[in-house]
Amino acid sequence: MPGNGWRTWIATSPMGEILEFSEEDYRYGVGPLIMRIARVDLTSVELYDGDLWYLVEGTQLARDGREIEFRQVTVRARALGL
Repeated sequence: MPGNGWRTWIATSPMGEILEFSEEDYRYGVGPLIMRIARVDLTSVELYDGDLWYLVEGTQLARDGREIEFRQVTVRARALGL
């Protein structure tokens, strides 16, 4: 329905999917980032470094699966499969 905002956020895949982003595919941080994706903001798109980037929210995870913290990062569209 137009105007209710339901199309502005999407799950990139089934709720709770865990994705790993290489350092060059997200901003900002050092090293790979493992996240359980909560949502992707389709209205917050940027053109940077010749690619589209989207605001992503989710929980950062350690390699052993421990939750570290909730994060908002900007991620390269192709790393999200968009």
